[in-house]
Amino acid sequence: MVQPNEIPPQHDLDDDDDEMHPAELADPDADDEFDEWERELTHRGGKDGRTDSCKSFLEKLSLAEVATRVEQAFVKLLELKLDVTNLLYYITRLQGTKEDTAKIKYARTALLQSDEFPLLVRKWRQGRARVHNKGYSTRGARDALDEWSLENVNMLINQEMRALGPVMKAPVNDLTEEKLLNINLEQLETTVQEKAPTLWNILHHASTTPTQSKTLSYKTHAAPIIMMIGTCSYRRSQHRCLLQQLNSVYFKACGLSARAYDTTHMYGITMSHSWVYHLIDKLSEDAKQQLLADIRRYPFRISHDNLNLGFKVYEQHRNKQTRFDSGTAATAYIIKDEGIVWPDREAYQTHRAAAFSNTITARDIWDLEIAAAPRLRERAIYRVIKFLMDTTSFDFETYEFKDSDIFSPPPPRDQLPIDSAHTVAQYMLDTVAIESASQEGTRKCLDEWMRQLGLDGPEDTLKHEPILQKLLVVLGDQLTTVRLRSIKKDRSEDFNFIQRYDHIVEHPGWFHTQLSDETSIHKQYYTTHKPFGLQHGFELLKRKGLHATSVKGVFHHGMQEALLHMATAHFRDLWIVVAKVKDISDLRRLSPERLRAIATTIVDEHASTSALVKNQQMPADDQDKVFIHGVQFCRDVLNYLELDDAMKTGDVGRMEDLLPRLLFRFNGGGSSNYAIEILELLQGLQREWTPELR
Repeated sequence: MVQPNEIPPQHDLDDDDDEMHPAELADPDADDEFDEWERELTHRGGKDGRTDSCKSFLEKLSLAEVATRVEQAFVKLLELKLDVTNLLYYITRLQGTKEDTAKIKYARTALLQSDEFPLLVRKWRQGRARVHNKGYSTRGARDALDEWSLENVNMLINQEMRALGPVMKAPVNDLTEEKLLNINLEQLETTVQEKAPTLWNILHHASTTPTQSKTLSYKTHAAPIIMMIGTCSYRRSQHRCLLQQLNSVYFKACGLSARAYDTTHMYGITMSHSWVYHLIDKLSEDAKQQLLADIRRYPFRISHDNLNLGFKVYEQHRNKQTRFDSGTAATAYIIKDEGIVWPDREAYQTHRAAAFSNTITARDIWDLEIAAAPRLRERAIYRVIKFLMDTTSFDFETYEFKDSDIFSPPPPRDQLPIDSAHTVAQYMLDTVAIESASQEGTRKCLDEWMRQLGLDGPEDTLKHEPILQKLLVVLGDQLTTVRLRSIKKDRSEDFNFIQRYDHIVEHPGWFHTQLSDETSIHKQYYTTHKPFGLQHGFELLKRKGLHATSVKGVFHHGMQEALLHMATAHFRDLWIVVAKVKDISDLRRLSPERLRAIATTIVDEHASTSALVKNQQMPADDQDKVFIHGVQFCRDVLNYLELDDAMKTGDVGRMEDLLPRLLFRFNGGGSSNYAIEILELLQGLQREWTPELR
């Protein structure tokens, strides 16, 4: 009992905690809640027929008569030298003894299995909470039940944490890339919730308010809970470090500093900084051994590019200074396809020598463009239709004729297979402190890559190396390919093919080719603030960092996204103008055939070379410069988007179809270096390369 003038402790409510359990606070309104529970239990009835009948009998009596019967029961208990506490104690104490009679067993089971028992426990903890005239209320069994509840919850949590041991366990010193990639976070969350429901429920209620529990998604509140459980499990044993290892590898990829690792390790979020470096070294060594095994079995290519690294020190000494170094990074690509034939070096040299007198001509390039034009026109028409399909107001999913073949993309020209049997593995070689901008630096890089691949040694031995009897394609930017050609030219009269680098074929990377295409478009259409240039569009879209071209940072991503958005706006506007409607939603009334006819008109009259020439041949006074500018931009941006889509989907046939147009753009736009690269590529594809190399 609470002493006079003693007020039971109350729980503080946060502003966002708009719901509380009825048993949390002892207030006068709790009696109404208690009566409601009693009515509900009375409606359901007890689990035992006799108990239910006794209750039904008592409910027919008045409260005064019930109180009289309870008082008579107390008198009888006193005559037997028992009270309520001793009675309940010995009913439980006699369990399992020979004195435990059938009646006692029945009474105990009826009490513990009854529907009223949870209600009684809640009320014992809460107390009746009636405010008496003296100004104090009964406290109930709150302290005792809270202490028991805490012990019970601690026992359950301890059991659940032991059950989570095998789930969270991970090898500390034997971690492999395969084991890391096999971790499924969604499956882990489900397993943890199944094995630790009590702990999950406690953390869920501790980390979310009742309102948040209703509005937040499962993933939103599951992520912090799984991390808290993982931290607690790691605190129990360093071998339960599954999540910590994942976080460590991720943060390392993000460039987390050593000091930050020490802090996150102290909080139990990541492994230690030294463990991360040991892991990276181990994964690197495992990848290197796998690379050496794969190059003996599959064809491979190499790409490399220069990089700049800043080394910062916090305590500078004479031999320990902050510096900014140049280096080169390389990647090996292994084509794990048993059906790929590795190009033979001698066959390539023979085929190439025969093609010296048969170089590709301007007429040949025009013929390639004429052959590819119908295919590219079909792709352009489909892309214009796709702009309409992706418009929200058109609502393609509810369009009556959405299953028409007109909305299906044209078949691929030469699609690379993308199933698991044709996967391409990437291996990063060790970064070296060699600048690759110069010819000598490029030669040193080539020798270094051969050393890392185990293809160095005495030339007499290397001449019989099976791998060097094949062709090794080296990819890079335009500067890399120029340096490689210069090296091969300077070494053309050396004694053997290794010194002449005859086993190497240079090839410009498509990513740098696309960057050069973006630079050319930017140079041609940037113009001024007038409402028909890229600058005007960049300002409307609030795109920053696009005023000057760059191969660093996020220029490529920003430029690519801006061109897509501006092209979308242009062609959606053309749909309205050509179709002569007020809104794109009005086009839903048209048939697919009519929509294709409109798209064809848009391409032929507003986004093609023929439309451009037609308007440019008009008298000077009749020419609309803004219209001509728009036609030219729409034509060129369609070609750019087509190249981007072909690269992403691996349709090398479409990429080859676009080579003449890339050559025209680079040659006319002043990009002479990349114009030469496209010419070299066309010469190789059409004349010099063997079928295996093509």
